Amino acid sequence: MDPVVAAFGTALVGAIATDAWQQVHEAVTGLWRRVHPREKADGIGTELDDLREQVLLARRDGDTGTERALEGAWQLRLQQLLRADPALAAELRRVLDQVLTPALTPAEQARVGTIIMTGTSHDSSTFTQIGIQANDTRP
Repeated sequence: MDPVVAAFGTALVGAIATDAWQQVHEAVTGLWRRVHPREKADGIGTELDDLREQVLLARRDGDTGTERALEGAWQLRLQQLLRADPALAAELRRVLDQVLTPALTPAEQARVGTIIMTGTSHDSSTFTQIGIQANDTRP
């Protein structure tokens, strides 16, 4: 799965339950409309409203398993969206960086950031990649 898609799905579930949910709703609906004709995209708004209700109920009940399942479901949907229009990757990144991530708590932001940590090695080269959570105080 594309790391941006994974981070976006996780951030979406977190951000949809915040005070910024209307902005999140508009941004995600706009992405869908770029790929699908208007008649197919109109239902996404209702689905996002349903997502918000499900996340709020899960948080009220302390049900992190449901939140993780919702993240996975939306990650799969977003992956399909990206397959339909690979040029959408830059727009996904923009919405992630400018709309979703700022709406999250610092702990949620750190979790999303760990999802998109990637590296590449070519030929016979090697590299070491180390990351810490933002609240980690180790030297």
